[in-house]
Amino acid sequence: MTYQVFQTQILLEKPREKRVGRPEALTKEQLLQAIRLYGTVSPTELSKRLNVSRQTVHRKLKLIPKETIDRILEEIAESELKPYQMTYEGFLKIPEIEKFKKILERRQISKYYKNHILRRLWRLCIYLNRHPRNLTIEECADFLLILKQKKVKNLNYYFTKQAIRSWFQNFHGINGEILTSKGIDGSLSYELGKRAHDRLTQKQRHAFIRALKEIIENDPDEKPFIEVWLSLPYFLYYTATRIKASLNAYIENIEKLEDRWIITVIDKGRHKNGRKKWRKIIVGELKEKLEKNLESRGNPKQGKLFPLNYKKVRRIFIKAYKKANIPIPKQPCHIWRHTSAQDFLEATDWNYELCAQLLGWEDPRILRKCYGAMSEKAKEKALKKAMGLPIEESNKQFKF
Repeated sequence: MTYQVFQTQILLEKPREKRVGRPEALTKEQLLQAIRLYGTVSPTELSKRLNVSRQTVHRKLKLIPKETIDRILEEIAESELKPYQMTYEGFLKIPEIEKFKKILERRQISKYYKNHILRRLWRLCIYLNRHPRNLTIEECADFLLILKQKKVKNLNYYFTKQAIRSWFQNFHGINGEILTSKGIDGSLSYELGKRAHDRLTQKQRHAFIRALKEIIENDPDEKPFIEVWLSLPYFLYYTATRIKASLNAYIENIEKLEDRWIITVIDKGRHKNGRKKWRKIIVGELKEKLEKNLESRGNPKQGKLFPLNYKKVRRIFIKAYKKANIPIPKQPCHIWRHTSAQDFLEATDWNYELCAQLLGWEDPRILRKCYGAMSEKAKEKALKKAMGLPIEESNKQFKF
């Protein structure tokens, strides 16, 4: 009995035989993956793609059952979208997309963010003419490289990357680090900060107001709302609220305190949970402008603070820029948010945290990246101060 136990222990502890020789230049699994990825069984083509000899590919192909290769080629043949799946409605009925949609809903992300991801994925599949089940990480990573270098209609680099990352992470369960290593990372795009220096100078703002006033006075339909029109740019500047959120601000959401008002607005953010409530403080000349706005309308207790149409606001703003000889901004309405951030940061010695809290950014890093790039003059001043050199003090104010 003792002898048997001893023998068993010896067998268990017997070292494994080490494999000798060079490692395989190409495994069957690698070859199958390449066939699926490149859609070919040509030894010449595969050898180029895999950087091995044609003979190596040919030998390895003989070891793979014909049925396995046929099945892969059949799957590839079904990789293209059918005509009815090229519409957004048809795309949403694809079983894999229905499942993906439910996954996004279970994560309790906003409806806007969910639809945003699904539409970007749809546009990607349309452009590649690829069924979503047949999208590969390599193919998507290669396409992002192309997209970064040239414009493709309806496919923004950052948002497309966002949709691809969500698809592989949430539907396929691919680790984020793997996607990042392929270039499908979750970082902000270089495009997000490219207008960080955009702003309107105080001189331009005053010229804009004069032009806007003249335009509205000559428009019989809008003249009764002149105080509404004139108060809107002040609101955009002093609260940094986006234009659509401003046009959806309600009078009943204003708290009128003795020395200030506080208005609650619903504004979007660059985050997956969608819109949120912001409390904006109204003091000084903004309070005066809004009081005139309400007085001109008989001091209503409810309704929109700015009962204006977005398309018309955008059109008239552009007209006012032209009339005031101001170069038309790439973002005619959003430029006021950029201007607000820049002016407030300069007036507070670039206090990003305070600016984010008061004007409405959840993360100061987003503020810094998208809106609040420090000016060259501010950098120079900080450097001189750090070196103990004399600097010219300026009393920069956050003032329209």
